[in-house]
Amino acid sequence: MNRFIVSIILLCTMAAGCFYSVYLTVNHTNELSSLVDRVEQCHTDGDDEKALEYAKQLESSWNSILHYSILINDLGHAMEITSCIAEISSFAEEGNDELYAACDRAQAQLDLFRQMQTPTLWKIL
Repeated sequence: MNRFIVSIILLCTMAAGCFYSVYLTVNHTNELSSLVDRVEQCHTDGDDEKALEYAKQLESSWNSILHYSILINDLGHAMEITSCIAEISSFAEEGNDELYAACDRAQAQLDLFRQMQTPTLWKIL
């Protein structure tokens, strides 16, 4: 009987950890997506200094998230997002219009990152 109780406690703990991880990932990726939108909007408005400021904030936020998410996610995908964010910073610094394409790529990668964390029956099986 004690083994059964311990098994239920372990299962509940693992489920809680899983859902908390999903919650954190969704919140962080939403924050990063909003920063990407701000960079793009500031560049559209012609405020390259503000765009660069948001790009640096985006890079800093991603680097802080990267430390805990490496344990959970695919390293190759994380490096792809890092590359997109580096491009955004570079294009924001130059005031280059390629910023729009980099922002679109980053948004797509963040969306994929978010979807990878969503628990589904197929991922469990």
